[in-house]
Amino acid sequence: MPSNAVRGWCKLIQDELRVPLYFFGDLDAYTMQNIFRTLKAGSAASLIRNSDYSAPEVRFLGVLPEDIKKYDLNDYPVKETDAQEVRALKKAEDALKNDPFFQDKKNKGLSEILHWLLKNKRRCEQQAFFSVDPRDPTMPEKIIIEKIKKGVYV
Repeated sequence: MPSNAVRGWCKLIQDELRVPLYFFGDLDAYTMQNIFRTLKAGSAASLIRNSDYSAPEVRFLGVLPEDIKKYDLNDYPVKETDAQEVRALKKAEDALKNDPFFQDKKNKGLSEILHWLLKNKRRCEQQAFFSVDPRDPTMPEKIIIEKIKKGVYV
């Protein structure tokens, strides 16, 4: 979970430097609904100060469902026996039904990712980009640059 300091720092960068901010993270329900959502919109626990501790312009550049196929990334199923993963999927389902953030049309892409995660019950970690060409340690950086240039983020 991003701390207030990290969220405030991102807000400052967004407002003062006016440079694009990208979040590079895993493709899983917890990352989308907790870590990224909190960075982008703030914490439900501190609604009063969210405007000071959120960066609404941040984009999700992490692993996207289409990246799995495009780069032949190693993804894996959510373990039905792992209580934490099952809880994250249940919370994702609840978030899609009840969280105004995911119901807002400007966050449609993020909602679509949560729907994909619920339907497919798969996950993929950002480290999977290192498997694209293990002999080229700069491959993840090349992929990130390509995704930014082509606008492949949410």
